[in-house]
Amino acid sequence: KPLPTATHRYPYHLCLSPITMLTFTFLLLPVARARASIRATASHRPAAMFTAGAAACRRLPRKTLVTALSRSSRRRMRAFGSGSASAVEGYVPPKVWENKERPGVWGKLNQPYAGAREERGVPRGEHALQLYSFATPNGMKAGIFLEELYDRYKTEYDAWPIKISEGDQFTSGFVEVNPNSKIPALLHYTEENEEPVRVFESGSVLLYLADTLDTDQVFILKDPKLRAECISWLFWQVGAAPYLGGGGFKNFFNAEVKIESAIDKYALEVKRQFDVLDRHLGGKDGDATGGGPYILGEQFTIADIAIWTWYGLRALDAKSADGEFLGLASYPSVTAWAQRVADRPAVQRGQRVNKVWGNEAQQLPERHSAADFES
Repeated sequence: KPLPTATHRYPYHLCLSPITMLTFTFLLLPVARARASIRATASHRPAAMFTAGAAACRRLPRKTLVTALSRSSRRRMRAFGSGSASAVEGYVPPKVWENKERPGVWGKLNQPYAGAREERGVPRGEHALQLYSFATPNGMKAGIFLEELYDRYKTEYDAWPIKISEGDQFTSGFVEVNPNSKIPALLHYTEENEEPVRVFESGSVLLYLADTLDTDQVFILKDPKLRAECISWLFWQVGAAPYLGGGGFKNFFNAEVKIESAIDKYALEVKRQFDVLDRHLGGKDGDATGGGPYILGEQFTIADIAIWTWYGLRALDAKSADGEFLGLASYPSVTAWAQRVADRPAVQRGQRVNKVWGNEAQQLPERHSAADFES
């Protein structure tokens, strides 16, 4: 029968039969939401974008869900995980975390306990300073500063590679030098004491070498205010770099499955850090040490070394995928400073110390004298 004219003033769904309304509300609409959720999952969209669809899946009886979904949707579910609605729910942390086997070199090396895993000592050369390191950003700090000290004071040292991908950091000898099993680490044998001074953590190594060997105080500065400023920038880098490195932006940006919220979080902070540097080096904040050419004005210091190995090298690689993503070319003061530091001869040599990969001409696995760079 034709609908009465009066009903045209009301929403259309009020004119449907009760059975049709129930079918649409409790079956068709949830299934549509579930299918949209699974498509998002198969495309590796962030979990937050299909939470509502996953909830819709859970509310449906399994028989209804599997019957109603298309064959292609079911294939996507099986490819994603268990082949059921639980596949889109994500990781549910247990009440107590338990260690498990993980793939890859680092998955096997990284364990939730400390201490030595192999009885093996560390070598010792003829010089008072024994460096145990690897040419990562943190490892390069020590090599670069020791080369700067050589240029000024002719300070010699021995440098031994700690191949972290092969587990050298977990040998008994290295654990005695650094119980945290991280590079770089240093032993300093002095005439006054047969037992060497051990120094670990990259920022600590820089500070110790500056206080002990930089007798002219050019790399840390004598003035108390400038010294405090230098140490502040040194530890700014120590605290800031994890956002940029393998535990932060780099980890999520290069991950097989991209998580938008995680990338956004770290990209935002990394760009803020670059802006801090750019404003300071460009003299935009009006502080006494700002404006370049180095972090503390005219004098090159350990603050420049620490920051450059992380932020300077990244700024000089602005055309890489992550450099373009972060827009690193838009920080001109950082780029100019980074190139200025890169042009220093000691910086060029220091990058090679304990390097065992890449261009062979840029490698120097062991360093025992300045002549090693010429061979």
